This record gives sequence, C-alpha cells and structure tokens, in this order.
Amino acid sequence: MRVAVLRCERLPSFVTWEIPDVDALFDDDRLLVEALRARGVDAVPLAWSADADWTAFDLAVLRSTWDYVDRLPEFLAALERIETSGCRVRNPLDAVRWNSDKRYLEDLDRRGVPVVPLIRADPGDPGPAVEAVADRGWTELVVKPEVGVGGAGVARLRAADLPGRLASADGPLFVQPLARAVLDEGEYSHVLIGGEASHVLRKRPATGDFRAHGIYGGTVEAHAADAGDLAEIRALAARLPFELDYARIDVVRYEGRLSVLELEVIEPILYLALAPGAAGRLAAAVLRGTGA
Repeated sequence: MRVAVLRCERLPSFVTWEIPDVDALFDDDRLLVEALRARGVDAVPLAWSADADWTAFDLAVLRSTWDYVDRLPEFLAALERIETSGCRVRNPLDAVRWNSDKRYLEDLDRRGVPVVPLIRADPGDPGPAVEAVADRGWTELVVKPEVGVGGAGVARLRAADLPGRLASADGPLFVQPLARAVLDEGEYSHVLIGGEASHVLRKRPATGDFRAHGIYGGTVEAHAADAGDLAEIRALAARLPFELDYARIDVVRYEGRLSVLELEVIEPILYLALAPGAAGRLAAAVLRGTGA
C-alpha cells in the first residue's frame, strides 16, 4: 500500500507576511504520515501539483493543499488525473468540487443545516444585495469571496460601506451579518473523522480582530463541548451530502444556536496534535476499504 499525503507546493498568495513557524502549519501532515507508516503503509508527502507517476500510488489524501485557492481549475484537473490513474482521492472528488465554492453554504441551508445567514452579492449588480442587507437590518457585516481559504479576502465592514466593497471586488462575494459571539465566546471547530466526532477546538481572534485563525494571531485550544452542543453537531453532520473521511465544522453561536461559518472538507487544519489518538483515527479512516 502506497499513499501520497498531498500538500501545497507553496503557501497561498494571500500570505504576504512572515509566519514565525511555518513548519508548524504542516504538523497534521507529519502526524498522519507517521500514523500511516506505523500501520505498515508507505506514506510520503507530495505536492498535489507534482509531476508524479500517480499509478504508483493506491491512495492520495488531501491535506495541506492550501495553494489551490490560487489555481482552482488546475487543482481540480490534477485531482481528476490522479483519480483516472487508478489512485483513489480522499476526501472524494465530488465532495472536493462541492466544497471548493462557498455556494455549498447555500446547499447546507437548503438541507436544513443551521448556517449563519448569507446573501450572494454580484459586483456587476450590487443593488439586490445592498437592499437585502438593509431589509434584514444588518449593520455590521462580514464579506468573503466565493473561493478562499484561511480567511483570504474576508473583511469586516459596516453596511454603509458595502457598495464600495462590491465596486472593488473582482468576483462574487457572500455577505453575512457579523456573529458577535466570535469576538468573545469565539468559534468552535468540531472535527469529524470517519463520520464520527473526534475532538473540538475553541478558537478566538486576537484583540481587535474578528478572524479566529492562528495565522492572524488568534488562539486555539482543545475544548470539552457540552452534551447539547455535541447533539447539535451530530444532527448537523447527519445532513451532510457526502461520506467523508474527515471534516472540520466551524460553528459560532448565532441567535442562541450553533450555526455553521464554514464546513471544511478539502484541506482543513485538524489540530491532530491537540487530540491524542486523532492521527491514528485519521489513518484508519482514510484506509477504510483499501484492505490495508
């Protein structure tokens, strides 16, 4: 059994500042490779864009492929070539395509999954989005591009500034009300492995910021969720349209209910180092059905 643990060729272009410990970003990859090797699997880290003989691999596991955001069509075409070679891609390619565009949030909403409310905004016709924001009484907003990772292109602004933001956008955006709970309670990342709840992280933004992400100075810690929150996440996960080896569900309390900010099934950091045994569980999940 030979497995490629897919990573990025370079950090995505939106990272224009120095990150003190870049290697730490790839801890999940390292831990997964170690866990696979402990099971007798020949596991190697490899860039998704590498000119590799994919027929030499049985399985390609998407992990730190963050630079896909800069070249999405090339990324999806590469995964299709990998799968056509006979090397199985996990998470499944259909799920990757679906999750690569934030319109998946609209799909989740249609499936009855609680999602922080959102409006799709077309820069070429901003009127409907501006009117919808006014009708809903949203005064503080978060806008995000349709395709993005790690908070790339995400901005917080006042509703009065939305027309100007849309005028400068180079593609469709999603507009949401600011979920103010993220500023004090923070957001929660529920990690699913093999379809089961694995561990939970509590993430809080740096003072003065709203992005609960370590690369912007935010904090991450292991969290013991209460039974009610876990039940909500189980109900949410049951509505997902794909069978997934791994996923990270980022939620925030909005109007008293856990609501989805993002569902990450392509390249989420899973914080395996904060959850003893999680790397082994992930290795077992990706190997299901392979005979390894």
